[in-house]
Amino acid sequence: MELTGLLPVLAWLQIFPRLVSSEGTEEPSSSPDPLRPPTLSLGSQDPVYYQGERVSLTCSAPSGKAVTGYRFYRRRGDQTPEELQSPPRASRLELRAETGNQGPYTCQYWRKESGQKIPSMESNKVYITVQAPLVAPTLSLHPPHPFYLHGERVTLMCSAPGDKRLQGYRFYGEQERLIHEEVPAPDGGARLEIVAEMGKAGVYTCAYWTLRSGRHILSEGSRLVSLSVQAPPPAPTLWLDPPNNVYLPGERVNLSCSAPGAQEVTGYRFYKRQPEQGSEELPASRGGPRWEIRAAVGDEGPYTCRYWSRGPGRELPSGLSQPIAIRVMAPPPAPTLWLDPPNNVYLPGERVNLGCSAPGAQEVTGYRFYKRQPEQGSEELPASRGGPRWEILAAVGDEGPYTCRYWSRGPGRELPSGLSQPIAIRVMAPPPAPTLWLDPPNSVYLPGERVNLGCSAPGAQEVTGYRFYKRQPEQGSEELPASRGGPRWEILAAVGDEGPYTCRYWSRGPGRELPSGLSQPIAIRVTDPPRKPSVSLSPDYLAYVAGERVEINCLAPPGASPVEYGLYKNGEPVGSLLGDTGTWLTDLQVNGTRNATRSFSCIYTELIQGRAVPSYASDPVSVSVFLALASPSLRLIPSLPLYMTGETVSAECIIPNGTYVPSAHWVLRDGKPLPEPPEPQLPLNVTPSDSGTYRCGYSTELHGRHLRSPLSNPVPLSVTDPPPQPELSMGPPSGVVSEGLPLLITCMAPGNTSERRFHFYKDGAEIVPGDTGSEISTTEPSTGSMNFSVLSIPRAGPNNAGEFSCGYEANMGGRWIPSPRSQAVNVTVTTWSLPIPVVAGSGGAAMALALLLLLVCLCRKKKAATHRLSTSTDISGVNICFQQTTKGGWPQAASQDWGLLPKLPAEGPRPGRAAGGAAPLKGQKEEDDADSGAEFEFPDIDPTYTQLTFSCSTFRQGQGLSASLEHVCSTPDL
Repeated sequence: MELTGLLPVLAWLQIFPRLVSSEGTEEPSSSPDPLRPPTLSLGSQDPVYYQGERVSLTCSAPSGKAVTGYRFYRRRGDQTPEELQSPPRASRLELRAETGNQGPYTCQYWRKESGQKIPSMESNKVYITVQAPLVAPTLSLHPPHPFYLHGERVTLMCSAPGDKRLQGYRFYGEQERLIHEEVPAPDGGARLEIVAEMGKAGVYTCAYWTLRSGRHILSEGSRLVSLSVQAPPPAPTLWLDPPNNVYLPGERVNLSCSAPGAQEVTGYRFYKRQPEQGSEELPASRGGPRWEIRAAVGDEGPYTCRYWSRGPGRELPSGLSQPIAIRVMAPPPAPTLWLDPPNNVYLPGERVNLGCSAPGAQEVTGYRFYKRQPEQGSEELPASRGGPRWEILAAVGDEGPYTCRYWSRGPGRELPSGLSQPIAIRVMAPPPAPTLWLDPPNSVYLPGERVNLGCSAPGAQEVTGYRFYKRQPEQGSEELPASRGGPRWEILAAVGDEGPYTCRYWSRGPGRELPSGLSQPIAIRVTDPPRKPSVSLSPDYLAYVAGERVEINCLAPPGASPVEYGLYKNGEPVGSLLGDTGTWLTDLQVNGTRNATRSFSCIYTELIQGRAVPSYASDPVSVSVFLALASPSLRLIPSLPLYMTGETVSAECIIPNGTYVPSAHWVLRDGKPLPEPPEPQLPLNVTPSDSGTYRCGYSTELHGRHLRSPLSNPVPLSVTDPPPQPELSMGPPSGVVSEGLPLLITCMAPGNTSERRFHFYKDGAEIVPGDTGSEISTTEPSTGSMNFSVLSIPRAGPNNAGEFSCGYEANMGGRWIPSPRSQAVNVTVTTWSLPIPVVAGSGGAAMALALLLLLVCLCRKKKAATHRLSTSTDISGVNICFQQTTKGGWPQAASQDWGLLPKLPAEGPRPGRAAGGAAPLKGQKEEDDADSGAEFEFPDIDPTYTQLTFSCSTFRQGQGLSASLEHVCSTPDL
């Protein structure tokens, strides 16, 4: 039993124990004197203490004294003082005031000298008075389980009775072990939470204290409360889904808790850091519940879980699972999201590429795109060097916003980056569609034809460009600049490229050029042309000559329905024929002076879907065209305007130089062929029947063809018989003339229309008038119509005797053709005597000649183109002229004839003279007057011939046979 409870009793009885040695024997009287007593004092000078208060006793040795240790004593009446347990060297003793600790207390100190303990004298007495404790409080456990599991939190609730003014509570465990003091005293009692452990099982009490006179007064302890602790059910298993080593802020993480299979689980709970910071209790499930959290920096955990199973009287929580920390780290930097093309606005149906690019230092493993929410994203795309692209079709209502993220390699997993900045895709309706048209607007086209596609935007649009497409817009032409009426795009029609074709235009919009909707599609139907026809020539030769006419026939193949034929020469069109027959006639020509090759082909046209479609061209037919055979020229040798019967004429066909070698020649007379000559010349012994128009030609060979040249120019050949034989007459007619008398020989030609030249012959030799020493002269007509000539011999002599004849040349077609000679007449010259008749005749003749000469001087007519009278002009005779009539072309003389002059034919007035010997024209009269030097006026005479006789004289003008004749006739007095 402790002595602390006996000290007050001993003090009241004044019984104190005597000091004894450590061996339990009293010290002898001969021992050293005791040490001076110490001083005992209380920590407070309170007259009374309340149970539970702390009491502090202090034992103080006199100053300067060496102290080895201290002892404290409590006296209980007369009993021996009870030594209290205290630290051996401590000078302070701490006590708890209780009713059993009342009484006096003393102390002493001691020191050890020479191996002996020397005690001091007993100190003064100090009395401790303990007052009865306050009423005990009520202690309870919460939750009020019959037993608790290891690790459970248990709340000890201590409540003081009444409305005492409390300062605090104290809780005690087994053997009044203070486990917690100075617990605040809120209204309703104090709570102390402890964790149930196997070592904490036992009984617990509590007390409260109050403050009185500045002192803490402790109440009596509460009744004992027993705390039973047992081991909990086995801990569950906690795991993460997804089981990553690291998580990003905002990621969803599932905590899964699974109890061992033999437990009847009634519930689960999850905890973060402390079990108090858990989720709401979740209902049990077959595989254990899952708790979803969002990873956040600072919420890494650790996380645990437990479950509840059915036990005796309560649900038993299991032990906590192993803790799991959720490592959260900042995500990789957000990528850059961009649009391609980067337009401010898009049109419905446009392809828009979203491009996502991670910063350069990241090791990217994949990308993903999102629209509005990340849950509405595309499938994960593999990473690429520049970041993947995701193509979408712009549509109204799908404007976004769009974002993207990427995955990079992290600790044990692929880490998603933060979302990129959102991008909205603004979508608006496109400009109205343009109009697409074809030029030419055919229903069907042929391969290789040029077709123009025309695209026209509505008038209100500000067009910046056009584009054409075939089948798909991606297969289009290069962008063309806009023009006033819309651009045109030329294509070559081909089978397989029928289209359909469309077009669109671009107009200025907000921040970009907006493509319009596609125009209505137009299909270009392409069909092969109709089958080619065949072409033939008639006649069909290997070679032709220029100028030949050939018939060209174009024939469509069977089954064709031609409506028109077309002909081509050397690839150029030369003509067309409507209908189902194609036949042309053409004249072949050469190139100037060179041979040529002509190529003929043809086509035909059929109606296909209302369009006239030309066929393929026929195989060409080549034609070699050689120079035309040149026309020869025909030459007559000799070349005369007129030929006489019996003359030999050669008709020579002259062939021009060229490429042709003649193989034969031929001559035509009046279109009728003559026997072909072996040589180019054809000799002819002409007769009048040979007269006509002559032509010639030649023939040659050309590539197996026998060719005939064109005819030469016509050459006339005129053949005539010699002029009629003239008639020679004598004056005198007997041919006998006296010497010295004049001799007149007249040569009369038949007819009076041709121009003539007369010739006289004596003894076969031609007499040349005017020869030197000759007195013979001839008188010829002055106009071509006169048909006689007179040979005058003024004085006949013996040398004039002989055989005389004459002939003449007639101008026929420009040629002087001699006539046969007249019959010869013999002239006899006799010496003469002068009988009276002769003399009388001679006198009359002389008179007549004198009168005629006078007439000539007064009345001679001179033409403007005639020469003056020759000085050799002689009067050859005088004849009385009568009006003549022509019978059979020969002149007939009147009945009266002096026999001196030839008979003159009756003829009309000569030029420049009035008929019947009328006066000459004024102009001619002036010439005559000027020539004669006299003025003479002929009376007007009726030009009617009558049966009158008058004297005439014939004069010769000029020289030789070409001299002209002047006839002067005297006019009788009427």
